[in-house]
Order: sequence, then structure tokens, then C-alpha cells
Amino acid sequence: MRLLTIFATLLVATAFATGAVAAQENTTANASTNATEECTERINQYTAICSAELDGSDVVIDIYTEGPQTVVVTEAFRKGSGILEQRRVRLDEGRNTVRLTVTVDGGSEGVTIAAGDVLYQKEVRTSSTIVAGPFTASDAQAAGLGGGVGVALVTLYIVAKVVYGRNQESERLA
Repeated sequence: MRLLTIFATLLVATAFATGAVAAQENTTANASTNATEECTERINQYTAICSAELDGSDVVIDIYTEGPQTVVVTEAFRKGSGILEQRRVRLDEGRNTVRLTVTVDGGSEGVTIAAGDVLYQKEVRTSSTIVAGPFTASDAQAAGLGGGVGVALVTLYIVAKVVYGRNQESERLA
């Protein structure tokens, strides 16, 4: 009977904790409805970088601009000597996606963006297809809660088997 009480208490605590994590996720999702809020890395007063990632040998950059303008995107660095890839791009007002093929040398991938009188350097990292996305505190809480609940349930199952005599394994002597 005591084991049943412990199990019921654990289930109720899990239900409350999971609801709190879900409520936190909903409030953070509503906060980022405006597309320009994502574009926090300012190049100049009119231009901001929303995201930048390496897709194979292409750098893919999302740029937000408040008005039409032309920028020059250049490969930032290459080991040794050689020609750097460069591309002049006409941006429309709003979000624009720019793609530039670069030489991938395993550590110094990036681009420079010339917008007006500013030359801005951006380091670019490879996007992971296994673990994707920027994670928030609520994601970490949900992962921790899920792991804890899983361990607790397996432990309760093993204890219940021993208590009720259904464990067929021989006792270990250490």
C-alpha cells in the first residue's frame, strides 16, 4: 500500500511539472511573433543579420533591411593564398536570403558583408541535422523532467518486482 501511495504522489507531481513547462513554452512562442525581433545582429542602422549557417559548401544568410540596398558578400578567409569568392546582391525591403559558395577548410568559414560604409565579419557554423535549433530554458527543463520521470518509473518497476516476489534473478552477493 505504501508503494502505491509513493507512485501516486510521483504521478501527480509529474503532471503538475509538465503543465508548468508547457505553459512556459506557450508564452515564449508568442513573444517572437515579429520577424524583425529575430534579426538582432546589426550590421548598420538599416541592416541586420537574422541567421547564418553553412549548408555543405554554401553559406546561407538571412538578412533584414529596412529599405532596398546593394551589399557585397565576400568569403572571409581561406588558408594559404587564392581568390576569395565575392557576390554583389541587391536586397529588397524586408527579409532576404543570400547564398555564397565558399571554400570549407574545417575551421575558419565565414563571410564579410559590405553594407554602405560598414564592413561586417560573420563567422558561420555548420548546422546540425541531428540536434537542430536554438534551445531555451524550457527545453532543458522538459528534457530533465523527462529523464527524471523515466529513471523514477524504471526504479519503481524494479522495486515493485522485488517487493512482490516476482523477480526471477538470483540475488547478487558483493
